[in-house]
Amino acid sequence: MGHTDDAYAAMLLTMALSPNKEEYARPLSTAEFRRFEAAARESQFHGVGKLLDMDISGLMIYLGLTEEEAYRAFTLMHRGVQLSYALEGFAVEGIEVITQYDPEYPERLRRKLADAAPPAFYRCGNAALLSAPAVGITGISGVRTTPEARQTIETLVRGAIERGYGIITGGEPGVSRMAANLVARLGGSLVDILGGGMREHLKDEGIAQLVGEGRGLVLSLEHPDAMFTVSHAIARNRLLFSLSDAAFIFNTDGRRGEAEALQNRTCDWVYAWEDFAANRPLIARGAVPFGVLTDAELAEISRHWASSRSQQMNMFDLL
Repeated sequence: MGHTDDAYAAMLLTMALSPNKEEYARPLSTAEFRRFEAAARESQFHGVGKLLDMDISGLMIYLGLTEEEAYRAFTLMHRGVQLSYALEGFAVEGIEVITQYDPEYPERLRRKLADAAPPAFYRCGNAALLSAPAVGITGISGVRTTPEARQTIETLVRGAIERGYGIITGGEPGVSRMAANLVARLGGSLVDILGGGMREHLKDEGIAQLVGEGRGLVLSLEHPDAMFTVSHAIARNRLLFSLSDAAFIFNTDGRRGEAEALQNRTCDWVYAWEDFAANRPLIARGAVPFGVLTDAELAEISRHWASSRSQQMNMFDLL
């Protein structure tokens, strides 16, 4: 796909071009890019794309950057050859980079995350799934799933599909993988938002089949070869909650950003499995407790999701 100068500059400034982030200059974080973008917009150039050929002195004069900041931005924006090779390699495997300047960028991320919305991300699969209604199902790997939880995951996936919702997961073994397998079997659609390991994830036979059939999309903020980390998972969960009409947390270690999602209201309806001890702090913060769900109970609670004006009552309303 073609990119505007603004989109190209955003990639140069924010993308890691190696999985281990072995760069001459560290790419800008989302917060750093927002400050750089604001300075560019307020300058006579009115955008980051006009700065691609500017030297260090110009960046200091026109954007008010320090010498160190200007050197870093200049170095990043002169990685064009490396970026072109990287994009060509990704394209061979069907992986695209989408920036905030591209028309395919999800409007829901802009609305829910505002300045915290990522400037760019990696995508492979049916882009239309990002704008479709969806239910998020999350859980961490390494936790034994009880028969009751497995039964509820199946009820939830089946009921969501029947009501026209896609399923969004974090792609980890356990709850997420179970939900993905059910989607494949029941004929629904799946969005996996990863905290690392995108290229390997796409090699999974079931995921590859869903993507090939137009029923799957894999998204990552990290380089496709980057390894999974908890910090990556926190960033991933911001997207997962923002893109979900409702999100069901089956288990957590308390370090994946779920409390942040509740506080910032990035998802209107957040539910937490009541029989998992580490979920109790989330319930205390306003997540709706749930246990074994029947289809009738799912039908009742799903009525709330359709309205974009739905607001989930939680403790922060009382502060």
